[in-house]
Amino acid sequence: MMRYIVVFWFTILLAFNVSSQKNDTSFALIYDLIEQDNYFKARAVFDSEKTSLSSEFQLVTEVFLDNAFNRLTKSNQKINQLIEAEKNLPDSLVLKIYQIKVDNSIKLFNYREAKSSLEFILENYSGYLTENQAAEFENSLKIWSALENEPAQKVFIRETNRIQMIKDKAGLDNLELFNENDTVNFVFDTGANLSTVPASTALNLGMKILSADLQVGTITGAKVPAQLAVCPVLKLGGIEIHNAVFLVLDDDALTFPHADYRIYGVLGFPVLEALREIQITSDGWFIVPEKETPIDSPSNLAMKGLTPLIYIDDRHYTFDTGADNTLLYHSYYREKKNEIEKNYPPARVKFGGAGGGKEFDGFVVSETFNILGKEVTLENIQLLKEKVSETETVYGNIGQDLIRRFNKMTINFSHMFIKFD
Repeated sequence: MMRYIVVFWFTILLAFNVSSQKNDTSFALIYDLIEQDNYFKARAVFDSEKTSLSSEFQLVTEVFLDNAFNRLTKSNQKINQLIEAEKNLPDSLVLKIYQIKVDNSIKLFNYREAKSSLEFILENYSGYLTENQAAEFENSLKIWSALENEPAQKVFIRETNRIQMIKDKAGLDNLELFNENDTVNFVFDTGANLSTVPASTALNLGMKILSADLQVGTITGAKVPAQLAVCPVLKLGGIEIHNAVFLVLDDDALTFPHADYRIYGVLGFPVLEALREIQITSDGWFIVPEKETPIDSPSNLAMKGLTPLIYIDDRHYTFDTGADNTLLYHSYYREKKNEIEKNYPPARVKFGGAGGGKEFDGFVVSETFNILGKEVTLENIQLLKEKVSETETVYGNIGQDLIRRFNKMTINFSHMFIKFD
């Protein structure tokens, strides 16, 4: 692996024909942070070192950062600049840039462009993909191929909407969505890459089923079969959501008999992001304001693909309102290993999602989080000692146990911040 990294960087530096050692070092640091999904630190280093970087390095960096901080059109414009200028970029970097182009296109609901970029990757850069990556790309291609002729999602917000949320048996917040066919409670879940429903809900709401024969990953690493569906119209209070895309799983995959619990739907990121800003109060109100909240603090929200990341105390975490409890990962353990092993006994940690659960070696710890000047201490947080997957980069997953400690949470997808009051 170390040899690959050295060769990779040598190739990049030769391709750019860079003469400044500082330029080389700064970009290497920025790119390494991007590879670790730490866009927040990458942004800080880029802001301080930008003038010392070559124009090519600046453009490449901005492609990634604009994508992470939801400036999707700008990111695509810079990708097009790089492609049209025919810069002598190494294939390994071009591959990653095209992956960003796929992600931008998905979030802009340009499914045909997402499909085209995926086909380009598989036709020209398959040699750079691992077997698992190639399988994921092929699976993703099925999604956007199935959707390429479907209309883009549109959301219509005509006034401030205040909607009372409903707690389900698992203690998760649910929102009532409806159309002329049925009314269904959906789990509000920022951790869901795509909105998800069991087959029975798709049928009851009159969704258009698209055969895609997919395999989707779960939190445990297991794969479950899925199809796709498009819902012509769904309403959330006075908000109209047109052409939302859903993953459709077998009813059994979202049913948990041992807990007498069933999920009827999950409202995921593409719908939530389109609302621009959402506010959640401790007494269970879901608010979509007509005017967005102003803020002076630095952005602490970024996106890794369709997964929200929050920046707390110089560490980046996934942010998942569908998770009842916060969970800490291997990166956190590695950073605080001596302190953890000194103060906490080993424990078996169990967690799971759609597809089942698993147990891992770990600890049960306490931590104080500082979020935009607001402090909160959580007790009995489960910590995983080892990585759950080889692609894991974050310090953990922030869940409802932290969110519930505040009176109101604001998530803004335009200016990319999460604020607690």
